[in-house]
Amino acid sequence: MVMPAPTTSSPAAVPGGKWKPTQNPKSKIVPGQMRSDREKVPGGFSKADADKAETMEAALQPQSGMMSPMVAPGCQVYWPSPYEVCGAIRDKYNSLGGPNSFLLWPTSNELVNPDGFGRRSVFQNGPIYWSASSGAHPVVNHFFACWQRNGWEAGVLGYPTTDEIVNPDPVAPIGRRQVFQGGTIYWKLNEAYYVAGAIRDKWGQTGWEQGFLGYPMSDEIKLPDGRGRMNRFEKGNGVIYWSPTTGAWPVIGPILEKWAAAGYERSSFGYPIGDQVSRDGDVTVEQNFEHGTITAPGPKTAELAQLSVYLTANDVLALAQRIAQTGSATVVDFIEDALDEARRSMIILAGDPNPGQDTPLPEPRGAGDIFFSEAATYRVSHGHNGIFISKTHSVEALNPEKGVREVDNTADGGRIMKSPQMMWVNTSSGVRAKAVEFAQNRVGFPYNSNFLSNKDIQGNDPGSPGYNCSSLVWASFKWASVNTPGWNGDLDLNGDGGWGVYPRDILKSSWVTKYP
Repeated sequence: MVMPAPTTSSPAAVPGGKWKPTQNPKSKIVPGQMRSDREKVPGGFSKADADKAETMEAALQPQSGMMSPMVAPGCQVYWPSPYEVCGAIRDKYNSLGGPNSFLLWPTSNELVNPDGFGRRSVFQNGPIYWSASSGAHPVVNHFFACWQRNGWEAGVLGYPTTDEIVNPDPVAPIGRRQVFQGGTIYWKLNEAYYVAGAIRDKWGQTGWEQGFLGYPMSDEIKLPDGRGRMNRFEKGNGVIYWSPTTGAWPVIGPILEKWAAAGYERSSFGYPIGDQVSRDGDVTVEQNFEHGTITAPGPKTAELAQLSVYLTANDVLALAQRIAQTGSATVVDFIEDALDEARRSMIILAGDPNPGQDTPLPEPRGAGDIFFSEAATYRVSHGHNGIFISKTHSVEALNPEKGVREVDNTADGGRIMKSPQMMWVNTSSGVRAKAVEFAQNRVGFPYNSNFLSNKDIQGNDPGSPGYNCSSLVWASFKWASVNTPGWNGDLDLNGDGGWGVYPRDILKSSWVTKYP
């Protein structure tokens, strides 16, 4: 049984149609010869296939006012493939370019689908499926794989209702989608997953693949309780969860981490019942669930943690809360001020390079001089400082593993650093000597991962004791100016007056002069 013949004639039979069989213009027709004797048969087909196809094509030509019964009405044959393509499937195939399209040649006659209603024809690069309610559309490659694993037309997706559609990705056409009766398959970079129903609707409200969730990274998943459903998405480790009593809601970032640690929908929180919101300008976020509310660090706090290199967003929020308890600033004011300062002092790198040129560290003029070099950790370019205690040795807070160390800069043929810049501090020799003394006495102290509020000259912050590279240099000169008569603690290498002191703050300080 074949589909009813279309009302329009085949493009192969009408001048100007989108596809019609052609022969090699260099081939010379010789009476009694078959086309396969004159032309190379394309791969995948034998001479016998080609000869049969040519005979079938000939049978389509009117003979004594009647069509040959060899080919069904409304069907077409495409040499060298000896298979019929019929009705609406034929029209779709021709509109795509026939054998010149991405589908190439047919490899089957029209087939009846298991539901007894739909039809399909298979081509070298995929099938075209048809049903009366959906029309005829090709399904190929990763779209076909996704559709296949979800039961083809008998599954949740049903029949395709569109061809592939290029998504409006902002930089270049990256992704595609194809709509089916029961959902939409989205593809990006060799991954294809379907989104359907209320989850698809909610995803649409977030901006589809252009929104904060990005592309789907899973098909719709049935949850263990047998009631709920969810899809995973590419951005922010995001998910959308749905249940018949709560609806569909996205959960992302730190709130998702806390919900996951508690046990997702099977935890004491249950399913989400609202969107994530912030009541303090993105310093924190919160989301309501069936049986409680989860609060977590917001985007500003997360960005500040990234710029802080070694701190997590929860560390940053806890630090802000400790400062708020002292009455020095509110949590919101501290986060916003510290973020502004960090943005001025740190640079997020596109990849993860270590910036600057490899250069031998120059010999200093003498003890008390300082240096700045480029340094990057976790895609953040933050720089590094040290204070010289002699012409050959410096004291530096190196990293969380090594802490404050004395470094021999002449070892192994000389120390190589990234674009080092040498500086002296515009102060007296007495202050310089005391700064060296302070730094030497801090050798062995632990590393302080907190750059956000690191100006504690004794290194006794109970939240994060010790020193980092910039706080060590800053504290050395601050302590020296406090303990040198006539200076009254005036020497402050952190010129911007912020909560923390960063390596670039010292590089830009008005108290320092770069070597000529």
